[in-house]
Amino acid sequence: MKIKIALICSENISEARGLSVKLQNAMEVGEMRTVDQTTEKLLSLTDKIHSLSMSEENWHRLIRQLRDIDGHFKSDYIIDKLHFDEIRVAGLAVSYADIVSMIDYALKNESVILQLPYEEDDNDV
Repeated sequence: MKIKIALICSENISEARGLSVKLQNAMEVGEMRTVDQTTEKLLSLTDKIHSLSMSEENWHRLIRQLRDIDGHFKSDYIIDKLHFDEIRVAGLAVSYADIVSMIDYALKNESVILQLPYEEDDNDV
C-alpha cells in the first residue's frame, strides 16, 4: 500500500472536507462502493501537479514522529495549516523534504493536503 499526498486548492477545501467525512463514515461501516466512489471524487479535487506517493512504512514513521510532538495528532485525510507547523517542528525536513516543500506551497496558496491510502499496482516502483 502507498499513501497519496496531494494539494487541494482553496476553492475545493470545503467539498474535500465533506468528502473526507463521508469517506471515513463509509470506511467505518464497510460500504466499499461508497469508499471507492468517494475516493475517486476526492482525488479529482487534487492538484495533480503537486502530488507525490510515499510508502506506507514511511508514512507511519512520519505519523509516529508527529505524535511524539503532539500526542493528540490525528491522521485524518485532510491535513490543514494547524498541522503544517507540527510537521516542520518535528525536524522532518531532511527525511521528508518533498512533503515540507508541498507544505510551503500549500501555505503560500491557502491549500490543504490530502493524504489517502491506495493499493499499489504491479507496475508501481
